[in-house]
Amino acid sequence: MFLKLLSDVKKISFLIILIFITTRVFTYFVLQIRLSDISYGYHLLDKDLLNNHFFSSLLYLHSQPYLWNFFNGIVVNIFDGHESSIELFFTFYHQLLSLISLFIFYLILKEYKIKLKTSFFVILFFCINPTIIFFENIFSYAHTTFFIFNILILLIIKFINSNMKNSYELGIYFCFFLLGNIWLLFQPHILIPLAFVIIRFFKKSNFKVLLYSLIFTFVSLSPILKNKLVFGEYILASKGGHDFSVIFYDWEDYCGHPVKDIKKFEKIYFEKYQKEISHPSIVGEKSNFNNVGMIPYAQNCKNITFERLVDEPLTYLESRVYAFLAAHGKFGFDYVYPVPNGWNKYYSSVNQFYENKNIKLLRQILIFIFKMFIYFTILKFILSKKIIKENRFHTFLAALVYIYLLLMAVFIAGTEQERILYTGFIINLFFIICFLKNRLKS
Repeated sequence: MFLKLLSDVKKISFLIILIFITTRVFTYFVLQIRLSDISYGYHLLDKDLLNNHFFSSLLYLHSQPYLWNFFNGIVVNIFDGHESSIELFFTFYHQLLSLISLFIFYLILKEYKIKLKTSFFVILFFCINPTIIFFENIFSYAHTTFFIFNILILLIIKFINSNMKNSYELGIYFCFFLLGNIWLLFQPHILIPLAFVIIRFFKKSNFKVLLYSLIFTFVSLSPILKNKLVFGEYILASKGGHDFSVIFYDWEDYCGHPVKDIKKFEKIYFEKYQKEISHPSIVGEKSNFNNVGMIPYAQNCKNITFERLVDEPLTYLESRVYAFLAAHGKFGFDYVYPVPNGWNKYYSSVNQFYENKNIKLLRQILIFIFKMFIYFTILKFILSKKIIKENRFHTFLAALVYIYLLLMAVFIAGTEQERILYTGFIINLFFIICFLKNRLKS
């Protein structure tokens, strides 16, 4: 029986790999949908800085968490800044993450005891899913955070089903550490201790686990201390102040612009701190969003935004309701910028079709209803007493992590909810699992 099961798993694994390679070859060579243009300066330091001033630029990095720049800096140095080679690397890197994610999905289906044949068709659906193909071909950390989030959810399930083994608990903390040091949206110095406290309700503490959780937390806090020493301010990532301010749509009226007005704020910084720093990563045309002026700019934005939250709570809530409706009235591949090269060749005709306001509104309503159906299906599964306790429990924990992502996307981030929620795309797998478990004897 075991050998037969093993044989079936091998066959399905082979079919998954075959279908994945076939679809990606077809997408790349026939449809010519390829990685979006290599772009540095928003989430990343300038390519030349990463190539020629790698370690010193990381030292002076204050706008973003460091891991994504660190990873890209290694890639840039390996290929000596040649963009065609960098593009080829990220094409294969993203496809590899997609392929591994499919096997993560398969392992999750297996934990829920979904039948092998059913699992194959579920994986096939995700293999050809246009949202995954879309973000797979964007030069961004979105596909990497999608991958790490998938691992995090698998570890949560394994943790519960393995009688709470330490190795899985440490893996959970490590995933939060990676996510938080790639993307400011995740706050590892908050999420790791919070996860530790929640787990302690169900499991006794262990010195090794406690030690590692503290290490991950303190390493996540280290950029704050570094920025205090280098720049004179306790900041984790200065651009967070700007990102927070765009929860109001007229943010530029009271904040100014982080590029257009950066010279003014650069002057304010040097007048305030009297520091003599001339590194190209924080001054000059290559500094972009990491210009030292971003520090007073972001602090000013953050302070004004907090004041507006207190003075205009209804305006804030109105914009956030709109953000929720807008994010849930679109597919993930309805993301505006950037898009994969070659994507609009096929999708522009669909966009033209939706220029009709009535058709667009109907489409948004139908997508919104479907996404609400996804959420309520999962909620019904969690609350159902007919489902075994373990399945309900780790579905609840997985949903809890997704809810964090959803709340941050809606209430803290002003725009780009599609990109943010793509990280939690695995919620669609849980919808299928919950839908099947309510109707099939798997």
